[in-house]
Amino acid sequence: MAMDVYFFTGTGTDVGKTYCASRLAQTSLAQGRRVGVYKPVASGCAIGDDGEMVAPDAKMLWESAGGPLTLHTVCPQRFEAALAPPEAAKTQNTTVDEDQLLAGIEPWIDYAPDLLIVEGAGGLFSPLSESMLNIDYALRLRERLPEMRVVLVAPNRLGVIHDCVACVRAAASAGLTIDHVLLNQINDDAHVLSDASILTNARSIERWTGCVVTNQERGLSF
Repeated sequence: MAMDVYFFTGTGTDVGKTYCASRLAQTSLAQGRRVGVYKPVASGCAIGDDGEMVAPDAKMLWESAGGPLTLHTVCPQRFEAALAPPEAAKTQNTTVDEDQLLAGIEPWIDYAPDLLIVEGAGGLFSPLSESMLNIDYALRLRERLPEMRVVLVAPNRLGVIHDCVACVRAAASAGLTIDHVLLNQINDDAHVLSDASILTNARSIERWTGCVVTNQERGLSF
């Protein structure tokens, strides 16, 4: 069965990856599509009422997708410290299980969704484990899922052209193609009114990267 697969990454941390990925999950679910969501590892988690570690990002993805499988299956590896995952794992006297990062997607493939969304942790070049950056993980994942497309989320603000061009070119040098750049509006209305670059960033990024660029406000149909 044909399955659309998207890997959501970002130019940095807190650029709106989860929000954008969740929007796509909600939209697809409303269209009657079967949606799967996977976040291989998360840090900055909280202890829930049942004593289990809860990843807020994973919970948002899961709820947006209609609650498929289990929340644990969405994010099997969770750490409390608000640090990069390998550093957060050290505070709990353990390490990120790299085999599990890859094996954890298998239940979602077996689930056979129409759409599978995978979200990394942090920016494209931030560490996911002791020996893997997010980009390394994306490359390994694309070996397993050749149809996977990579979505780079970036905040629509002054300076984003540099961030996107740098990420796209560095990714290409490492062998990973960025398929889509998604500009996310994360600033308040007053800042939007004072930042003229917001109106021209998409056009400039398309010119310098060759990627398809979409403003998040205009929808998430890829």
